[in-house]
Amino acid sequence: MAEISRILTASGLVTASSGLVIFGIGAAFVEPSSFEMNAGMILMVVGVIAALIGIVMSKRIPEGE
Repeated sequence: MAEISRILTASGLVTASSGLVIFGIGAAFVEPSSFEMNAGMILMVVGVIAALIGIVMSKRIPEGE
């Protein structure tokens, strides 16, 4: 359970930061690209949710395990 929470937290944070980069790429055009902006926003939201779930899981694990 502890390993799953670490993996979920790490992958969530990486996904959220990748979504931020993709969102920035979409917003950098003269005419903002809606596909990149939507994909980046989705990745950021999913990544933050996954990271929060992983953090909550790690806090609920007893100290002895």
